[in-house]
Amino acid sequence: MAALWTNLVQPFLLLTAWLFGEQNDATPSSCLRTAQTIEALVTCFDTFTVPHDYYNSLTYDLAQPVGTQRKDWKVAVQSVLSVDGNCSTTAVPLSLHGLYTIDIFKGYCVLYETATRCGTYLKGWGFMIAPAYHSSVSRSVHISAPHPGYDLGTVEQAASIFDSTGSKSLLVAGRKRTAFLHQSNCIARVSPKQDYYKTDPAHNNDEPFFDASISIYDWQHQHYGCPSSSCGFIQLHGKGSSTCSSETIFLSSGLGNSSASRSWYSDDTDRPVKRLQRNLQHAFPAWKVSLPSDSNCPLTATKNVVGRHLNGIHLENVCSMGATSKTVTGEFLHAEQAGIARNERHYNAWSQALVDTFDVTCAEGMVLDLMTQLCAVARKPVDRVEEGASDSRRLNALMDPPKWNQWYLFMSYFMIL
Repeated sequence: MAALWTNLVQPFLLLTAWLFGEQNDATPSSCLRTAQTIEALVTCFDTFTVPHDYYNSLTYDLAQPVGTQRKDWKVAVQSVLSVDGNCSTTAVPLSLHGLYTIDIFKGYCVLYETATRCGTYLKGWGFMIAPAYHSSVSRSVHISAPHPGYDLGTVEQAASIFDSTGSKSLLVAGRKRTAFLHQSNCIARVSPKQDYYKTDPAHNNDEPFFDASISIYDWQHQHYGCPSSSCGFIQLHGKGSSTCSSETIFLSSGLGNSSASRSWYSDDTDRPVKRLQRNLQHAFPAWKVSLPSDSNCPLTATKNVVGRHLNGIHLENVCSMGATSKTVTGEFLHAEQAGIARNERHYNAWSQALVDTFDVTCAEGMVLDLMTQLCAVARKPVDRVEEGASDSRRLNALMDPPKWNQWYLFMSYFMIL
């Protein structure tokens, strides 16, 4: 009887409670109606993030994509990137109906989860935002926040920087990294103090955030490539005060502290992470903004599965193989930040550093506005020559002899009177 309870009845009751638990009136859809800014929108979405220690093995498996959903999730992500006009004309694939939708919000297309249970996402795959018009994109930069609810402040920071720099996409995970306290099957821990959980999307390639990140990367390369001067994929993280305590911001591209890696960071080649480090240091002169070439901080993102793939590691090898100085592309930028660096007071300076790091990629008919550093509609120059020619024609008409004869006759009439 005890075995029957443990193996059959108890799991069934847990599943029933999980599926049909008390519902909350607030929904992610209401966020689009109440939010006034993109920062407010993502803050509202973040309230539905799957919280700490939420899953067990059964409920985690139920929340994962099944059948064609993983492939269709990638399709939905790329469809948002491809929109150029009306977001409502782009529908999610059939397998995602009832779970996800695409809506418009203040000039942006938003791919987000609509299904919740007791105020928590039913699936927790995350959400994505991109400008509704290609002309609204100023930079081929993609910004993400993989650790909502854990790296506090990074969700709002990512949204603000995305919006103010005219970047191409914003991606935010839908689960706290500790939502399922079971070790990742992808990245193994090397010490008791180092945990990589299944719901940590930076260290588990089974997480939907990983699929979305790769889908964004593939779309960028298929459509425009990723030139070093104008393109990058940025992950924003937060670190504790006792970790790498001397650094306020620690940047890396997925290479560690080896001599070959340090040489890559310090050689004469221009790279996005080097430019960002210089610009952030300029923006925050009182802070220490470091690279692995000038710090022993271990937060180098060498085990970040998204970073590994962006650095040339094949998808099937991201769990077992790290990037090297020979494979690294430099397209991946990983920022570990102290709490002060994530504070909203510093959003504008962070954005300016990013603007100074990447060139604009304006669409046809758009030009760089030197005031805003964003792409703006090109003004048609006034045709001064044509205006001058028109004035000249009017003067020539007045000087025309027949015209003067008519004026002479007209004035003579009054003189006779």
